[in-house]
Amino acid sequence: MIYFIKNESDGAFVYPNKRRSGVSAINVIKKLCNKHLTTLEAYLKSVRLITNTRYRIPLVLSSKQVFFSTKGFYDYDSIWINYMEIKEIIYLEKHIVFIFDEQYQLKIEFSTKNYQRLVTLIFKVLKYKDSLEWIHFQFISYWKQLIVRGIIWDGKTINYKEI
Repeated sequence: MIYFIKNESDGAFVYPNKRRSGVSAINVIKKLCNKHLTTLEAYLKSVRLITNTRYRIPLVLSSKQVFFSTKGFYDYDSIWINYMEIKEIIYLEKHIVFIFDEQYQLKIEFSTKNYQRLVTLIFKVLKYKDSLEWIHFQFISYWKQLIVRGIIWDGKTINYKEI
């Protein structure tokens, strides 16, 4: 579980429990991308093509890890927030307060309009990823039907074999 990742004077810390990472926040994000079989650069390139968005792209890694940056990706002062761990949001004039639990909350300078656009983009990417899973499920179902019917793939052609 990760609430947010924040750079401090001696490296990035992962909250809750303020675990020291030993690297910067962007490098923690890059390592998370690698654990999900992608790179940050490849992910950003793909999302830009799919959504036609250039800036403030959320990082949708899984149904439990959806990160967004409070500033530019490579900005040292940027905090990476896990959208899926936010329990409550309080909108102020020029700030938003993200509440994770009774102990952890962040007050970030972020406009309501930009946050709503970001959330819309998060759900757009989640919907796209769900559509890919549906296509994968249909593909697996199709191959199971072929195997049950006795159709075997020998690497070059599909041959029918009586069972």
